[in-house]
Amino acid sequence: MPYETLFGYGHLRFSWGDHICAIFESHTQQAEVMVPFIANGLRASQRCVWIGPRGSAEWLREGMSEAGGDLQTLEASGQLVLISEADFYLRGGVFEPERTLDLMSSLLEEGRGQGYETTRAATDVSWLSASSVSAELWAEYEIRVSREMPGRPAVWVCQYNARQVHGDLVVAALQTHPVVILGDVVKENPFYEAPEGETAAPHTIH
Repeated sequence: MPYETLFGYGHLRFSWGDHICAIFESHTQQAEVMVPFIANGLRASQRCVWIGPRGSAEWLREGMSEAGGDLQTLEASGQLVLISEADFYLRGGVFEPERTLDLMSSLLEEGRGQGYETTRAATDVSWLSASSVSAELWAEYEIRVSREMPGRPAVWVCQYNARQVHGDLVVAALQTHPVVILGDVVKENPFYEAPEGETAAPHTIH
């Protein structure tokens, strides 16, 4: 599947159905890449979902305001959706993969029901650094997301700040995402380990 859609930053492109792992070395780098990703989607009349801690939502709002976005209108219309990590990933402080996967599917279907043909979703998983979620459980969840995404009119980007998230979780992320962003390059992930009986979907690199 060729990369057909502008990410919003530099020359990065993606295909609908991609599950992307984005590895960042700093908050500044993360903001430089991810704010344009959301802004570009909003300009293209796509639904955009941001999931992460309060601080993450605050710097997204700040970046969007600087880019000229009417946040009040965008959020009121449902085109821009901001969800806390507690509401999406955690119930009573416990990570339940099945519940989170159900919420993911509901979010994507909800967008179609509101008239948005495509959805850009971005999750900031820096909350993992203060959680007790094991790398094994997290890897199982991310593999499930990789299985769910192909064929959907959506792209799902998981953001890992390497200075915040434990190394074993970053390794798990690299092993479970078919596509990776490293710096300003998006490519087929050479570290991806497809589950037994499955093969990684082909991607044309740009």
